[in-house]
Amino acid sequence: MKQRREDNPETLIYIEQMLGELGKLAKKTDNPLLTYMIQMASEEAKDLIEGKRNH
Repeated sequence: MKQRREDNPETLIYIEQMLGELGKLAKKTDNPLLTYMIQMASEEAKDLIEGKRNH
């Protein structure tokens, strides 16, 4: 079964916002790898929103 790709920019904005909140929580856990991974995902979402990357 094929998954439908979501091109809605609001979806990417929501994901980026949620990753920002998760990043704040991750910093409180004192887990650098988790914090880093969330930050990288957030940067990827920002790049997609700004059109710097393709899907």
